[in-house]
Amino acid sequence: MDPFRILKQTWSVGDTIEVEAYRVERQVGLEYDSYRCVYLAHGHEWQIAGQIAKDDGKKYYLLECVA
Repeated sequence: MDPFRILKQTWSVGDTIEVEAYRVERQVGLEYDSYRCVYLAHGHEWQIAGQIAKDDGKKYYLLECVA
């Protein structure tokens, strides 16, 4: 399952992606590990690095690959 429908297939530490807030908040296509405080998606661990609001009125989270 491709949680975010992104063309990129390989990820490195420090890479970032924009994910709609509802996907993160409802854990659509990703899992949250509350012990390590990371999100699991695409076979890697991600942390929230920031958030932005776009012109379409939607809020997005910036997730950064940490492992």
